[in-house]
This record gives sequence, structure tokens and C-alpha cells, in this order.
Amino acid sequence: MIRIGLIGLMSIFLAACSPDYNWRQVSVGDGVVTAFFPDKPRTQERTLPFSGHDIAFSLTSATVGDALFTVAHAPLPDALRASQADRLEFATAVLRSLYRNLGAQEPEPLPAFGQAFVIEGQGPQGPVRLQARVWLTDRTLVEGLVTAAPDAFPAAQADEFLQGLSVAQ
Repeated sequence: MIRIGLIGLMSIFLAACSPDYNWRQVSVGDGVVTAFFPDKPRTQERTLPFSGHDIAFSLTSATVGDALFTVAHAPLPDALRASQADRLEFATAVLRSLYRNLGAQEPEPLPAFGQAFVIEGQGPQGPVRLQARVWLTDRTLVEGLVTAAPDAFPAAQADEFLQGLSVAQ
């Protein structure tokens, strides 16, 4: 009887160590962020306008199943670095856009920088859950994002990914 219990316990343990998740440490944004991705990530860049500034975002992402694990990094232009009010305005606009892009109601107050939060909303393929953290430093904005359909959302792996992000101040 004990042997059957141990076999069952080992089976649960081994299932939790899914081969789909092949964690690796990755430096993002010239070392501004250290992340543990669940698979080999790819990086793409795009430039977005904000209050007369062109802000370069790099998006480093890995996909496992239907879940997308992303670190977005945006070095702030000198003009934004010089003004705390402008930095806060930019970071707040980014936070609000996460809710708006998913058609979700923004909470009042918005989540604090560095605090994990969840948004339930709609994406192009239907319902989506986003679990995220957003950091603002004097020099950069960083987002940690995990998205998937609610019924396939990897909650434990999302927590592990977001808790494993380290942002240089």
C-alpha cells in the first residue's frame, strides 16, 4: 500500500516537471532584466510614439503550448529620464493600455509598479488571461507578461516566470 502511494506521489511530481518547460536564464535589454524563460526565446523590436517621443520596445518571448511568456523592455529617451512626472505618465499609459487592449475595465487604483496582477479579457481568438508585472526605473520600463486562454493558463509556471524576473535599478 505504501509502495502504491509512493508511485502515485512520484507520478504527480514527474507530471509537474513537464518536458514542455525547458527553463533557461536569459539576459534581456543589455542586462537590465534577467529572466528565466520556459523555452528558447525570440526577440523582436518595434518603435511606439508617446508624447512626441519614439520609444523602442524590445519584446523577448517564448511560447509553450498556447501560453506566451514575454519580457518587454523600453529604454527611456533622455527627455523622459529627466522628468519623473513624464516617466510616471508613460508607465501609467502602458498599464492602462494592457487593460484597454483586452477590453477590460481598469481598476482604481491601478496596480503598483512591481506588483503582480491579472486581467481577464478578450483577444482576437476569444477569452484571454494576462498575468503581468510592470516596473519603472529612472532609465527603463519593463513588463513581464504571460498570456493564454483562461482554461489553458499555466498558473504555476506564470508565477514562476514573473517571480524569477530581476530588474536592475
